[in-house]
Amino acid sequence: MLKFWVYFSRFDFRIDILFRFAVHKNIYTMKQIIGFATQFYTLWNYEAVPQYRTDSYGNHHQTGVDHKYYYCKNISTNLDKVKSLYPNVEIDSELRGTKSFTRNEKLDLPNNYFWGGKYAGMFIDEVMEFDFKYCLWSAKNYDMPYITNHPKYIAHCEQIEKQNQLEIAQAKTVKVGDIVELEFYRNGFNANGNYTECWTEAILGDTTLKVLCKGAKPVGGMYPYLMPIVNGIAQKTKGKKIEVKVLEVLNTFNYGGQIEQQIKIA
Repeated sequence: MLKFWVYFSRFDFRIDILFRFAVHKNIYTMKQIIGFATQFYTLWNYEAVPQYRTDSYGNHHQTGVDHKYYYCKNISTNLDKVKSLYPNVEIDSELRGTKSFTRNEKLDLPNNYFWGGKYAGMFIDEVMEFDFKYCLWSAKNYDMPYITNHPKYIAHCEQIEKQNQLEIAQAKTVKVGDIVELEFYRNGFNANGNYTECWTEAILGDTTLKVLCKGAKPVGGMYPYLMPIVNGIAQKTKGKKIEVKVLEVLNTFNYGGQIEQQIKIA
């Protein structure tokens, strides 16, 4: 006997069908197992009941197996007697207790489907054709290797990187050896333990720069702050324009069109 429940969503094009199978000798074969409970060997009935989920196209996929153990009775404390009474029954020394239970074994579903969300049960390739943004969102928020390895996704990422590099090339940036005037808008922060390194921030045109200096001098008082060492001098940098030499470009980023560089100065 087969029972099923179909859940319809008016707005989401999906059908989730959860299969539950009744115990029937023509579907599942119940077998006996002998366990052990402290003193007595015990008799159990066991069956493995597969669990299924149906996709939006009517295909059934096994999601797991319910291993069902039904306690029947104590047999005997004598192993030889147990073997004589049940000569062909498996003895499982790990099967303990006297209460029936179910252990669920999970199986992986095919990874070329969405199994959750508004497109649950649909092929990812199909969804990519009409809602690619949803696929991008799923790849960002979940482990979706089928999407991240998909040629369409890879081509999309390559196009974004190409655009990022073009915007970086067109922006006003610095390179090693440049002597430039930076407009600082912050004093020092994030100094290391012995004040031999310190960060501050500045702008150059539309480019934001996080600047690593060769040390800092802490200033106490009611409002303590750090004076970065710039050009060999500990000085307040906030609100000043200072000419510096770029020793190293650590990183260059493009945050949605806003270019940021991390640099080290003399």
